[in-house]
Amino acid sequence: MTSLNKTYKFAVFDPPGFKQPAVVVNVPESSKASAAAGSSAPGREKERLTESTTKSMSNTAKIGGPFKVAPKPQWLKDRESVYNDVKERRLKEMEGKKKVPLTVIMPDGTEKTALKDGSPILSWSSSPYDVAVSISQGLADSVVVALITWSDKIDYDPEEVGDAAVDTMADALEDNEGSEDAGAAEKNKPELWDMTRPLIGNVSRMEFLKFDDPKAKMTFWHSSAHMLGEALEHLYGGYLTIGPPVKSGFYYDMYIGDSVLTDEDYKKVDAEVTKQVIKKKQKFERMVVTKSEALDMFKYNPFKTEIIRTKVPDNSRTTVYKCGDLIDLCRGPHVRHTGQVKAMKCINHSATQWLPEGGGDTVH
Repeated sequence: MTSLNKTYKFAVFDPPGFKQPAVVVNVPESSKASAAAGSSAPGREKERLTESTTKSMSNTAKIGGPFKVAPKPQWLKDRESVYNDVKERRLKEMEGKKKVPLTVIMPDGTEKTALKDGSPILSWSSSPYDVAVSISQGLADSVVVALITWSDKIDYDPEEVGDAAVDTMADALEDNEGSEDAGAAEKNKPELWDMTRPLIGNVSRMEFLKFDDPKAKMTFWHSSAHMLGEALEHLYGGYLTIGPPVKSGFYYDMYIGDSVLTDEDYKKVDAEVTKQVIKKKQKFERMVVTKSEALDMFKYNPFKTEIIRTKVPDNSRTTVYKCGDLIDLCRGPHVRHTGQVKAMKCINHSATQWLPEGGGDTVH
């Protein structure tokens, strides 16, 4: 049996044997009026990205422009076309990476050098998931994210592979104890790592984190936010803005012009996530993009282009993640596929300003 855990905006189902502490949220009746006027809902403002993340986004004017709700807009296909072109270029870049045998040390001191089929663990090829499968398929399928301490890195350039990019998730992770491991890695500092991302060197310690670990929980909710964003794009063609995990769950803000959401929209969103996202077990795929490629990919969305323009330095790279036809600016990491999130249910919505200092467009 799964238990229902209500967060501030959404409800998620806890895995068997795990029970989260109750989240108490006090939202007075007056919040409905303030939300309609574009104010943030009480209790939510501290869960948004902090000034340290948005301080360089100086455009407080309204940038959303005219908008009409349009399910499955054309820009979904246009964005994916750009993505596929960039992916071909990145794959060619990775062809020359050195694939050498690695040693991976587990928390109990066990040294792993081979995969389940006896072949060696290789840099730029084998993943934490492959290592987990060599131990147990059940273990591999239950892990949310890996926590890796590197002993060295092979043929590695952090700028080339997007690891030098701004971490837009870091501020949300500050709400969680131990979140210091989520930023850009320093030598001998543990790093959260996608289970399907190839290893880049020898590992002095590899941990497999499950949902009961705070870091894994934030990763799980982060992936859930992307899945919500995919459903919102399908149903409304909304311009996604910011969608981080927070200490009480997750949310995704979108711009829909003068349109509004009501409680009647919940069932549509729930059905879209369940039938079109969770059921299809869409893989989360990480890809590195240049600033110019990112601007081309998100040219339909003035909010994403503002983030790229102000947060990504010229002549540098950042990363995006894809699940289904959702493609989003993101540092990651994420779960392996959308089927790992067994269920999702909308329980609340609100409106706020695009930037925390106020002004600008109203987003929901």
